[in-house]
Amino acid sequence: MDQPSTTSDRELSKEVIEDLKSKGYNQTQIAEMYGVTRQAVSWHLKTYGGKKSTRQLINDCWPWETSKGHDKAIPYRRLRDHGEYMATFGAGMNADKLDRLRVWWRKLEREAVVVEFDPNIPPTKGICAHGGFAYRQRDDSDGNLLIRVNEYTNLTDEGRKVWCRPPAGALETS
Repeated sequence: MDQPSTTSDRELSKEVIEDLKSKGYNQTQIAEMYGVTRQAVSWHLKTYGGKKSTRQLINDCWPWETSKGHDKAIPYRRLRDHGEYMATFGAGMNADKLDRLRVWWRKLEREAVVVEFDPNIPPTKGICAHGGFAYRQRDDSDGNLLIRVNEYTNLTDEGRKVWCRPPAGALETS
């Protein structure tokens, strides 16, 4: 990637951010170029109607109110990867992330389990040191979802499309 001439030539704006993103820069890199935080770049896009990033689209339909510590849990991380995959069909995802995701999808299928979030679930070694997540046996009421809907779940119409089983063929390596 060629570095833009100088950032002092241009003021940070939605148009500048979108131009740099189209050239392959991420929001963290753009923030560093302009001496601002990544959140400031996000704010510009949100405030001035910029195109949402894949992460922002997934955040909009994230089904739970999670807190610091939950983001270290394997189910949380794989669901984020799954959301990215469902939004992009894997375009732009690195091979390691795709491999980890496919292994996780196979585990869910092989063990016939879904992910449940409940802030009262205690820490479980190998799943979530902070607590909150568990794998539960798949039930008919889960339908095509990878997640268990309970009183802590806010499943939007868009979320119903994202948090479902991956499309046919997604489990195969390319």
